[in-house]
Amino acid sequence: EFLDDTLKRPDEIEKHLGIGVLGVIPKLDGISVDEAHADPRSAFSEAYRSVRTSLQFSTEAGVPKCLLVTSPSASEGKSTTALSLARNFAQLGRRVLLIDADLRNPSLHRVLGTENSVGLSNYLAGSIKPSAAIKPTRTLRLTFIPSGPLPPNPAELLAGPKMVSLLSLAGEKFDQVIIDGPPIMGLADSPILSNIAAGTLLVIEAGGSRIATAKAALKRLLGARAHVV
Repeated sequence: EFLDDTLKRPDEIEKHLGIGVLGVIPKLDGISVDEAHADPRSAFSEAYRSVRTSLQFSTEAGVPKCLLVTSPSASEGKSTTALSLARNFAQLGRRVLLIDADLRNPSLHRVLGTENSVGLSNYLAGSIKPSAAIKPTRTLRLTFIPSGPLPPNPAELLAGPKMVSLLSLAGEKFDQVIIDGPPIMGLADSPILSNIAAGTLLVIEAGGSRIATAKAALKRLLGARAHVV
């Protein structure tokens, strides 16, 4: 136990990282995210509703209009969180745009059952208009932009002016924009996105993220002038 230096409890995040915890999500055992969502009384659904409520009180203006969801390392639950929050806000009656901006290892198109031949990377490379990248989902009021084909230079594409103009356009047409970003460590992508987004949500896997890694990830975000909610 002494040698285990991972973050396990909410109070440890507040102690070591100095940021507030918006919610704790139970681990799903043996059932899919869709099955857990289908039951509005499940602990999983309740936990995400609690996070949604916390987000509404996270700033004086409510939920940041454009929210980036990221994590220190891969497979910590950020894509599940981005999708779950997008569905939650859509259920509130908001028009939601969910963007898969993980141009290295995208996963949302598989979860949502959409093809990924055209998407964000095509738009950022200048080959299509934003409307050509947008896809409907089975959830009412939830619209989705998949990542598109994996480009050789994700950070350069995300740092260009097209990403900023897409988010300002989306801000006019949608009530809530949620970006599923890549992990922070070792990549320039998420710090770039965190600088553009109005708010950044950090997802940390209990017993998975080491204290030093989480601290380094937070430092990178703050160095990019991210507003970590």
